[in-house]
Amino acid sequence: MTTALSDAVAAELHGHLSDVCAQIGVDADGARLVKYTMNAVFVAPPFVIRLAAGPHAATLARRVVSVAACLEEAGMPTVRLAPGVLSQPIFSGDWVATAWQYVPAADEPKPVDLAAPLRALHSLDGLDVALPIWSPIEKFRRRLNAAATLPPEEADELERWSWSELGIPAADLLHNLHRRCDEAEEDLDRVAWRLPPGVIHGDAHTGNILLPAPNDGAIACSEPLLCDLDGICIGPREWDLVPTAHGATRFGRSAAEYRGFVDAYGVDITVWAGWSVLRRVRELQLVTSTIDALAGRPDVARELAHRLRSLFSDDLKATWRRYR
Repeated sequence: MTTALSDAVAAELHGHLSDVCAQIGVDADGARLVKYTMNAVFVAPPFVIRLAAGPHAATLARRVVSVAACLEEAGMPTVRLAPGVLSQPIFSGDWVATAWQYVPAADEPKPVDLAAPLRALHSLDGLDVALPIWSPIEKFRRRLNAAATLPPEEADELERWSWSELGIPAADLLHNLHRRCDEAEEDLDRVAWRLPPGVIHGDAHTGNILLPAPNDGAIACSEPLLCDLDGICIGPREWDLVPTAHGATRFGRSAAEYRGFVDAYGVDITVWAGWSVLRRVRELQLVTSTIDALAGRPDVARELAHRLRSLFSDDLKATWRRYR
């Protein structure tokens, strides 16, 4: 199942994808969209192409390219940049793309598959590239501010959606989320971290792990690989353990699968005093990540509304679904 898009959004993405593919010598006709949350991800064999837009997209893409090269040099179990594409990132108008080696998947990843790659990444104190300091609330506020300053047509769509799904004006919705950001920031300042800080992935859930198919000659290894390197930074290692725990408490993952991850990594974040704070921060991350880019994406808009209704009603038993 792939992301449902309006004709206008689909046409815009395809236009930029075709431009990028032409620049790197790939046939865009064979490409397929596999995900569009914050980035549009296309499989265009032999590569995966990630498209992004926005005021910070180019800066982030340049950093990710440098980070990926450093991680490869360090022998980390992470996805590799597309071989033979000498100049990255790739630009198409106000969109920016990165191209990656396509990894045919063997199976659906499970939480336990995250443990070894995270332990490897967490063995690093730093990289030979400047990494930002983990600052999640700043990113959430940036998304909220972007939603408050959308172009008129998109702002009107956000307003209609907020009234129809939540029964409140968009301004009230954004104010509520800003207040929650302020509270979360204060709570984070009081957390007594258990693990030493270092290099972290920043969004370590099972959707960001790849299990290479065995005996695929194009793949140099068969171990699980971390992908989506946008959030690589210096921060508390506890944060990378939150998504698996949150998956068991909010996304319907089984307790046994979470226990498998805990046994393999060696830390159970849910028995630590800071867990409740990080759980709330994770939920803010997952409701602000798409709030400024709902136009033409009905599936994402419906799921976001469901998440916000359960968040505002303090319904901790409501099951969330992954964005597609």
